[in-house]
Amino acid sequence: MNELTCKKFWFLGFLGFIGFFEIADVISFFQGQGSGWSLLCLFWILWFDSFLPTQKYSDVASEKEKEK
Repeated sequence: MNELTCKKFWFLGFLGFIGFFEIADVISFFQGQGSGWSLLCLFWILWFDSFLPTQKYSDVASEKEKEK
């Protein structure tokens, strides 16, 4: 069974939720109505990756050995 672990700074992933609320500003930029500063809101979404759990490295290595 695969065990998932949280990343070291998982709590920073909550900041990524802010990015989802700012998507409307980013879309308005591409429609020609918003400013270029609204593209900075995309960086909030990058923090969301910290919130997603990952597999332990030893589990990934053992699965690759089983496939061989």
